[in-house]
Amino acid sequence: MSEQDAPGSNVVQFGGQQPPPPVRFEIVPDQLFAIIDLHEMKLGEAPMSCWSYVSEGLIKFGQKELAILVKKESGETEHDYPMDPLGLFYTVREYAEKSNFVMPGDVTEFGDTGFIDPKFRAMAYLRPIGIGGLEDPNAVLSCVLLTAEELDVARRFGLTRVMALLGFNFSHFPCPPWVDRGRKSVIDTTVKNVMDASVLAKVPCFAIPGVRVQLAGGLLSIRCPHGIEDGLRELLKQIPEEAPLTISTEFDPDANALLVWQPTMENGPSAMTPPGSDGSRICGCSVLIFPEQDDSNAQVIEDSFLLSLKTPDWIKLRNGLMTGVEASLMTQQGGKIQVSWYEPEAGLVPSVETLTHLPRVENAESTAKITEASLLTEASSVVKSISPGVLKEYVEAVEYIILGYFTDRKATHKRTIKVVCELSPGGKRTWTMSSQPDEDKIELKGIEIRLNDLPVPVISENPVSFEVVADLTV
Repeated sequence: MSEQDAPGSNVVQFGGQQPPPPVRFEIVPDQLFAIIDLHEMKLGEAPMSCWSYVSEGLIKFGQKELAILVKKESGETEHDYPMDPLGLFYTVREYAEKSNFVMPGDVTEFGDTGFIDPKFRAMAYLRPIGIGGLEDPNAVLSCVLLTAEELDVARRFGLTRVMALLGFNFSHFPCPPWVDRGRKSVIDTTVKNVMDASVLAKVPCFAIPGVRVQLAGGLLSIRCPHGIEDGLRELLKQIPEEAPLTISTEFDPDANALLVWQPTMENGPSAMTPPGSDGSRICGCSVLIFPEQDDSNAQVIEDSFLLSLKTPDWIKLRNGLMTGVEASLMTQQGGKIQVSWYEPEAGLVPSVETLTHLPRVENAESTAKITEASLLTEASSVVKSISPGVLKEYVEAVEYIILGYFTDRKATHKRTIKVVCELSPGGKRTWTMSSQPDEDKIELKGIEIRLNDLPVPVISENPVSFEVVADLTV
């Protein structure tokens, strides 16, 4: 950090004027700042300018600092930088004070209002990409914005698929670090329809933080961070040994090539590389496992690696994933498939509580706002009964239905509604609803009828309960 950026100098109060960069905004007095600068960059050979936003002060709460790049549009002056990132820094600080942190691979959703531009409905947090001049790059997360269509693909197939498509479309490995407010979504109707018909769309997909898959020479390595063994064990216990599954994987920082999804494989697999790379270490966006095969082999499918495994070979790899030990096998073609483990950075292995942290969605047209979503069952018990990802998707659906009810029927006066759901083995589900300061039983019954249209997720052991709270405004 330069003398100009030192605390107490060149500081502008948040909410005041927008002087030309470089500038240091004070968001929370003496605690949280945002450093904004303007950089000249290149997209291929074409020059462009980007504003950078780097937080300062989050690390005090155990949260990595955040960095955002926003492309300057033609016609904008250096004073015209968006101020939205400063509000984001403040919100992340509030969560960090309560020990709720964002980590690589996490996604924050913004609802219908979007962020910086209404088309961007979510923000993904990645290991630092394209941010130069940082004293400690490992202390920072890059922020990449996603459209609604890209968010949907990230939910279904993993964030790395979207990263790779963005990198491919902008010719920047592995993913462009800047926000281009004028860009179109990399997912259109045609792409979505082809993805929906693909093999990977027909197999359950699980996002396991920190898992990487890489092919180097004849070795296909599934690399997992120490510390997630318990979560993997509870997940795999829910899945029959003979059932196929997909594990979405994160970008491997050791890789020098990244598979990219293409609608067909007519011309072979597609991958992108950084300038000067020999592409000798290829990482994928997920690993698809098909047990009960006659032989064990590995191949590329779409932007992922397909493992066709004999039952004993899958059990061997599966045990390695469940116990945190290395396991390997030879394929019929002479290659090697290996489960290995690496030491993650401190604080990057999510706890069970983090994995089961429930989302809160928004709907700008609704007169209701979700103010709380919490588990009423111990997190350690939840992961034994249901995949955290499945539970989060179900809670999101519950919240959207509540918000949707008060989009069609506007609230007439202020009150708070509580919805408690208990999910039990055998497809059983019960709702308990109340509202304060008064109660409209017809209204609550109308919400319950809509909620009962949701399919009941599978619960394997003990009941799982959660509560959603919504405040109504007029």
